[in-house]
Amino acid sequence: MKYQKPTLLIHGGAGNWKERDSEKAIKEINNALDRGFEEFKRGSSLEAVVEAISYMEDSGVFDAGRGSVKNSKGEIEMDAGLMYGNKLSVGAVAAVKVKNPIRLALQVMKDGRHVLLVGKEAEEIFPSTPLSVEDTVGAVALDIDGNLVAGTSTGGIANKLPGRVGDSPIPGAGYYATSRVAVSSTGIGEIILKILPAKEVDILVSMGLSICDAVRSVINKVTNIFGKGNIGMIGIDNNGNATAYYNTVGMARGIKYGNGERKSFVFEGEI
Repeated sequence: MKYQKPTLLIHGGAGNWKERDSEKAIKEINNALDRGFEEFKRGSSLEAVVEAISYMEDSGVFDAGRGSVKNSKGEIEMDAGLMYGNKLSVGAVAAVKVKNPIRLALQVMKDGRHVLLVGKEAEEIFPSTPLSVEDTVGAVALDIDGNLVAGTSTGGIANKLPGRVGDSPIPGAGYYATSRVAVSSTGIGEIILKILPAKEVDILVSMGLSICDAVRSVINKVTNIFGKGNIGMIGIDNNGNATAYYNTVGMARGIKYGNGERKSFVFEGEI
């Protein structure tokens, strides 16, 4: 569906949501939309994505930031990635222990020397607030100047091996943005890494498919190969067409666009 610019579309993860959890998720999705959308007044889609994801990292409701699951050693290791489509600028971090991994990814992007930094070294090079202590969070946005940005942040999967890195910090897998589209993925990282669905959506759009058809086509491909219950995606194109699709029980998601209208869902509902 096409929306008036600017547009912010976010997700709080695809997975086995319960009715009890969904009410809290929708409340936090709405708050994250409002927080991120405020940034359009001061900045671009980049700031909107970072602020929306940062809010979800801080909420404790989602598997990201404060709500991250623990690995097999009882520790938290988080991943995040960010991409500015019109410039093909990327910043990502993996296996970090900071309050807001997406802000650390932004610092990597702004520094410009590298794409992905891992672990303690990333924290030492770009000091961040330490974190006190299977649903990923993500956002895509289109601003009035046509800039497309995608970002994803996660705590990973429960009881993962130390050092495990999923799809979230990998461009083309957990997120991707070009001058055509911005996409964020959620689900089982080991499956997403094998398909690179975010990159595939961009390829399909470049071949003439709509963003809606491209996202559905990629998720149907994953379902045909691996079965259901493993992936969800959100996407927006440079004309403001936005979509969300998943093959899991539910996916927390919401959109806010130019005239101030806001919609959010966990189960059925069309973005």
